[in-house]
Amino acid sequence: MPRSDPSERSVSPGGTEAHEDGDDRAPPRKRQRVRLSCLECRRRKLSCDREFPCSRCLQSGTSDKCEYETRPGLAPPNKLGLSQGALTGLDSRLSLPSTGGESPYFRKDGRDLDRIRRLEMEVSQLRNLLINKHGGASVDGSTLQDHSPPEPKHHEDDERDKEEPELPQFLQVQTTTADKEELRFFRGKEFKTRYFGPHSAFLAFQELTGLCPFMKETSEEWLRPHQISRHKDRHKRAEDRDRKFREPDLALEALLPSKEDADHMVSIYLDQFEQIHRIVHIPSFRRDYAKFWDPNETRNAAFTALILSIMGIASCLAAKLPHKFEKMVSISYANAIKWIEAVDRWQEGQSQKHRRLIHYQIACLIYLAKRVNTMKKKRYWKNAGAMTQDAISVGLHREPSHMRSDKITPFQQEMRRRIWATIQSYDLQASFDHGLPSILSSLHYDVNPPHNIDDDEFDEDTKELPPSKPPTTYTYSSYQHLSRQSLPLRLELSRVLTGPPEDLDYARVVRYTDEINREIDALPSWDVSDADNENADDQAQKKPLLAYTLLHIQLRQYIIPLHQPFLRLRKQNSKYQYSEIIYYNAARDMVLLNDQLFQQGIRTLNFLREDSLTLAINLCSVTMLQPRGSTNMIMINSKHTVEALEKCLAMKEDRILRCGNNEPWGYSIMCAAFGLLEAHLGIKTPQEAKAASADRFVTLHYKVMAGQDPPTSTQ
Repeated sequence: MPRSDPSERSVSPGGTEAHEDGDDRAPPRKRQRVRLSCLECRRRKLSCDREFPCSRCLQSGTSDKCEYETRPGLAPPNKLGLSQGALTGLDSRLSLPSTGGESPYFRKDGRDLDRIRRLEMEVSQLRNLLINKHGGASVDGSTLQDHSPPEPKHHEDDERDKEEPELPQFLQVQTTTADKEELRFFRGKEFKTRYFGPHSAFLAFQELTGLCPFMKETSEEWLRPHQISRHKDRHKRAEDRDRKFREPDLALEALLPSKEDADHMVSIYLDQFEQIHRIVHIPSFRRDYAKFWDPNETRNAAFTALILSIMGIASCLAAKLPHKFEKMVSISYANAIKWIEAVDRWQEGQSQKHRRLIHYQIACLIYLAKRVNTMKKKRYWKNAGAMTQDAISVGLHREPSHMRSDKITPFQQEMRRRIWATIQSYDLQASFDHGLPSILSSLHYDVNPPHNIDDDEFDEDTKELPPSKPPTTYTYSSYQHLSRQSLPLRLELSRVLTGPPEDLDYARVVRYTDEINREIDALPSWDVSDADNENADDQAQKKPLLAYTLLHIQLRQYIIPLHQPFLRLRKQNSKYQYSEIIYYNAARDMVLLNDQLFQQGIRTLNFLREDSLTLAINLCSVTMLQPRGSTNMIMINSKHTVEALEKCLAMKEDRILRCGNNEPWGYSIMCAAFGLLEAHLGIKTPQEAKAASADRFVTLHYKVMAGQDPPTSTQ
């Protein structure tokens, strides 16, 4: 049976079938209608307004995916090589004649309407190419708005590998936060950051590939048309927060003293406390403080709270003679409590989410003010732990330089290190004072210590911090910088001392004591004359003895509880005589260090710590364990022990006369312990020692009563 060869057929640009050979025409094939909606709307099965980009793609944020179908066989516009003349020619082909004659390109057949539509799309694409090439100018020199569809994708007839279809965004392989080298647990910038641990639910959501794009597309397609999605105006909210932050607080301003008194207290704080706990950047603080007293400037509430917190710290230290008292507390102490409580109430009304550097500074200052004024001392450990948890939640324990500089500037990085070092010091000391564990003992941290530089070496506009000076050069940041060296040992000692007592054998105690002594020997000794400072006034303000004393005391203090359990075992085993000697020497050395500061008029540690009370008890207890008439080292030095106790009593009395005897039990215990020691050493009889102890306490009480304002009766 003869076989007829079918003729090869092709589709003309108009959509009709053309036969290359043979006169016989096959039945006409149904023309494939060109789809006019964009590919993205067709995929999502949504109506399309056929603009470029269409409104659907604009609303869903996928305008880059808005593409239109074109006929096959047509090369991309950028391959046509058409000039402006060719583009004008295409425009003329699309123009309809005004006369009755028909254009050869316009027939009333519906197929030619589709051809016109395709030609319009081609012209728009060529216009876009020329606009992009000439920097946004149109062919005739005017400016066009880009509403045309993008360049269509064409499939040539030659043998080429077909491109794989593009997957939706939520199915594409995405780079998760786990693939980044920077701190992947961070969100936010400056001090408005959040830290998430490796097992947090937030990170689990981020690790699920495609979850966020899928939720976003679902919300745009299905929730937004029903107005279910909630739109947040973040810009307006940020403006409202900024405006509220700059507003004054008249209640806080009403508590401010005169500028002269405020200047005196601020100067004492900056001169003493800022050399151990770095909380404010002194040059920038002085600029803001000068503006604060300018009547033409608006005082924002946060800076007012900052000033009141600083004055709450220095109020009793700045007390002028003669001291004035109201009942059993001084006027300076009463003012400090009033300022602290006012700032506490203000803090409770502040947002815990949108916090700035100044909010963390105020929190550190208020805690310091409560310790200086012995306010709610039973809550020291709890409050310090809460501050530590708050600092961890914002990632202060992680090195901020791993983040991009546009999120955390070098200035903010250094202030984060300083605030973390301050909170760390608070928590460790509160843990030691209360004998309770610290959260820091089990915390992984990688933040670097604060740079050993002075504040005038960097500011808010610094692009790169200067390198740290050597440890032998004293700066205002030397204490925090060097304190980091012994931090691992102090954390281990804190963990051991608050752990099971049976785990601490004597060999470990001796080993820890040797490690403490090695850390002490590694500390530098400074002299004010060696300070790297050209200004004589600034040189006089630097107090290296203050940082030197605290660096030594915070290490020596661990010797006391380490050897305390072995003091009474001395009678059973002579090897524990080492514990007696090292215990006694540590307590005596700390008294001498504190007294050296006290003699220079530096009362910072006397108000910040309770060394005068605890060391007096320690010296009495170890001396009372020695038999009368013994010729061992402790009894031979009993005269120096009595002198050390006198120094402790003098420091305690000075603090009471400045703050008031609001805790009489502490001083009464010291007086009783001193009388007990005098009786044990045979200096006084028991009755004489009791009378001397009572007389000392009553004498101080009369001094307090003599300063009453208004004065009390003579009786």
